[in-house]
Amino acid sequence: MATPRVSNRYPRRGERLAPSTLREFLMEPVPQQFRRGPAEADLKLGDLDERAWQWFPEDGLLELAKLIVDRVAKCHGRRSFQARHFPRPAAGLRLDDLRLENRTRRCLAREGFEANLQHLGDLSIGQIVALRAFGPRCLVDLLAALESVRGARRGRGGMAADEAGLSSRLTAAARRLAAMPEAELIRREDSRFAGHMHAVDVDAKTAAELAERLVARTQDPPDAAYAAEQVEHLCRRVERLSKLGLEEELVDVFANTANDRNRQILIGYYGWDDGRQHTLTEVGRRFGVTRERVRQICAKLTRKPEVIDRILAPVMDRVLALVERRLACPASEIEAELTAEGLTKVNMSLEGVAVGARLLERPVPFRTVKIAGRRLAARPQETAAALAVADLAKKEVYFHGLATVEKIQRQAARKHPGRAPTNLVRRTLPLIEGFGWLDESSGWFRLKGIAKHGLPKTIDKILAVAGSISVAEMRAAMARNRRLWKHPPPENVLLEFCRQTPGVKVEGQQIFADPPRDWRKSLAGVERKLVEVLKGRGPIMERGAMEDLCVAGGMNRFSFHAFVSWSPVIKQFGHSVYGLLGVKVSQREVTALIAARRAKRLPHRVLDSHGRTEDGKVWLAYRLSKAASTYAVITVPAALKKTVRGRFRLESPRGEKIGTLATRDGRAWGLGAYLRRRGAKIDDRVVLTLDLKHRTAVVSLNDHP
Repeated sequence: MATPRVSNRYPRRGERLAPSTLREFLMEPVPQQFRRGPAEADLKLGDLDERAWQWFPEDGLLELAKLIVDRVAKCHGRRSFQARHFPRPAAGLRLDDLRLENRTRRCLAREGFEANLQHLGDLSIGQIVALRAFGPRCLVDLLAALESVRGARRGRGGMAADEAGLSSRLTAAARRLAAMPEAELIRREDSRFAGHMHAVDVDAKTAAELAERLVARTQDPPDAAYAAEQVEHLCRRVERLSKLGLEEELVDVFANTANDRNRQILIGYYGWDDGRQHTLTEVGRRFGVTRERVRQICAKLTRKPEVIDRILAPVMDRVLALVERRLACPASEIEAELTAEGLTKVNMSLEGVAVGARLLERPVPFRTVKIAGRRLAARPQETAAALAVADLAKKEVYFHGLATVEKIQRQAARKHPGRAPTNLVRRTLPLIEGFGWLDESSGWFRLKGIAKHGLPKTIDKILAVAGSISVAEMRAAMARNRRLWKHPPPENVLLEFCRQTPGVKVEGQQIFADPPRDWRKSLAGVERKLVEVLKGRGPIMERGAMEDLCVAGGMNRFSFHAFVSWSPVIKQFGHSVYGLLGVKVSQREVTALIAARRAKRLPHRVLDSHGRTEDGKVWLAYRLSKAASTYAVITVPAALKKTVRGRFRLESPRGEKIGTLATRDGRAWGLGAYLRRRGAKIDDRVVLTLDLKHRTAVVSLNDHP
């Protein structure tokens, strides 16, 4: 009669209950009824190794073993479970060396593993569980036996804490990983690295912690060669990150899914295959799904694990750093640089970069804004200033014909304090349609097609009258109009403006009209009448004679004096001697006109008399001269300068308000509207009666007080 065979049923006394290979799937706490004290409060099923026989009674261990098998049975259908590598048995280990249950042993022998047990290391756990009649219990039985034998052999060899017995390959790989600066940012929740980390140590939260635990280990994992291979793969993957294009990095982070259709939907929606983001409708039509389904797929794949505060994305960090260094800058220039640097291989737009940065929860240091249809990348707080720069430049050039960077920057800074640096202005202006530098070093520029007034009209008038003129004379002519130019543009700027202007020819310092222009078409109104008088009676005239002719021809006297003083086509040749710009006259002719004017001029005293009335009011009587009748500025006697000062309500003799009379430093003004309305002429008598107490001034024309 045969001797009954010794039972090898799992769990076996002194051997592990929970295989460390399956620890990731055995993270449930040991049930409360099995815990004996606070020290076991954090104990997980996966922690039940050989020491469990010292912690729990045998009947409790049987129940815990059943829980472990049940838990493995629930998890064995998972993809991560199926794909897990089976640890390779030690060289020379035979099937008979393991205390396996009969069913486990027969299944393995039937499949040919009795001859070479090491072939188990060529399979995944899923492939082994799929063996006929081989299930979760057999798997736990086999793994527990393999890991227990390995631990017993190491213990008998006396190398439990001796590094000489550890895998040198695994140690070298761990030290290589520890030396990587990115190791602290590599999290086990990141799908790019999770498989490699879980295959080695499910407890390590980061790659840095994994490397530290491996370097400090006292014994190797079940399959040291496989663990070393996984750590090496992890190192190579980290090193490869910096060589990816930005779109490849984003695909690597968010499209890391086995579902190829969902992967392509995500890539197509964000444009990581062609650099252009597409709409939900476009992607839905392409894959035959609804817009909502596309949105759901993209939202699911781009959802970041809550436990990860910062996803490792070195390419995105380099891209954002480069963009921030270049701000402010046309978007096309930055995009070209990103492509040239190899940071994007599909010419990803800055808008696509911003979308990717937000997905990675990186702060976006820029924003793109359109200037005349062209894109400018600037800091978010500077975009409003960039738009203001474009508007201010157009307005300035419209009225003056040209402008400077400095002036536009000052105006923009007043509207947006601290947000309109010179660099922003200089990079914004060239995006405006028609922009052209006149002198880049000093900041002068023009906008073709926008200028309607200022310099273009001034040049047209000057060349229409003078035909040709030196740049120095042109600048002097422009300087007469102080309302338009406090400081006319420099000569080199004027020359460059003329070179860029159709119908204008430049030779050295001389500027020509090409072809010649008709002054009658270029001039209008008062200026045209002035030129007509000078061409008929000039080309130079004494101011008074010219005024009389112009006024006799219907010109307003005030308009005459205004245009003679600032018109660029009129030139002053001497005291009260004016003529056409560009004419050649001798000094003898100028001197003769000045002498003739002095001979005809008679002394004329404007202030006729003054005094006080019986009730203490001050009266002033004036005999109007040509200048006084024109400008309506009169003098106050020196004896009354301190008495008659400030503002007075100007009234007619009937008490009607006319305006305000203002006095200061011995002068008074404010009579102009009244004199023009009454048609005042030279030698008319004007009397002012001032009530100093009530601050009123009564004016009468040609009437005695």
